[in-house]
Amino acid sequence: MNKEQFWKIIDTVNLSFSGKDQELRLRQMVESLLCLPLDEIMDWHLILTEYKNAAYRNDLWAASAALGAHCTDDGFIDFRSWLISRGKEVYMNAMQNPDSLATVPLEGEDLNFEQFGYVAHYAYDKKVLSIDPTSKDTLLNALDNHSLAPQIIEDIHTELPKRQDIDPDWSMWKLIDLFPNIYKAQEPKDIKGFLQTGNIVQGYVYKQGQCMQYLFQYTPANIANFIGSHLDADKIVVTDVMDGLIMNTIGIFIDRCPDKELLECVKKVLLPILMGKTKAQPFFCPTRDAVDAYYEANNPTE
Repeated sequence: MNKEQFWKIIDTVNLSFSGKDQELRLRQMVESLLCLPLDEIMDWHLILTEYKNAAYRNDLWAASAALGAHCTDDGFIDFRSWLISRGKEVYMNAMQNPDSLATVPLEGEDLNFEQFGYVAHYAYDKKVLSIDPTSKDTLLNALDNHSLAPQIIEDIHTELPKRQDIDPDWSMWKLIDLFPNIYKAQEPKDIKGFLQTGNIVQGYVYKQGQCMQYLFQYTPANIANFIGSHLDADKIVVTDVMDGLIMNTIGIFIDRCPDKELLECVKKVLLPILMGKTKAQPFFCPTRDAVDAYYEANNPTE
């Protein structure tokens, strides 16, 4: 087993199933690995581990957060399994530039593809039992006495892009600067898409004794452009969906913002708007009434 054979198995399966068909892809991966001798199933798993370890990078961890994957320690393990499951081209492009993941059609698939990391375990254990139903041998035990040839490991790492990683203390508020294409690709075009994004905040615009309520995605740029689009407001309040304060203004001046790092990111976009150097950029920002009407129309009561 070498790296070319490793990727060929994955890419061949992916040609038959779309990204969202993860359960079907998993089953076919197991069937493909069952055609291999036991030692090659072990090699395949160890090559998977090499690629997964190589992808343990701060920039890919940050990209997983930008894409909406669970970015805990375990979540990032599963994200790297998903990344490899998408095939060689996607993996190599992401290793060169994580923002390239903006071009991958996600189709609602789970970006924390935990089971893909165990596909060789399923295949190995199934093949062992087909040979000897009484066997207690498992891949985990077999790997204690098996390792990849040094040349295979060298070939894997020689092909990987070499570039500097980002600081491990990356901030959620800096993601839009790090991955502009990912965020652009995720911009909702309609209310249906908007409701599928999550991470939604509420914006209240008070003007001449009246209040209009809006909803939009939670990014520093969106908050800045929301404020910049309502410069004639008496007051603006931005909250989370539980009405926890994120930021408020009095006139054009920011009054309160508990998250000081968020404040600096918002000011970076907002100040040029206030100074007349740029205009507020349009973004998807429906009224609360429009969202409620859509929800009621598509979720009729009995």
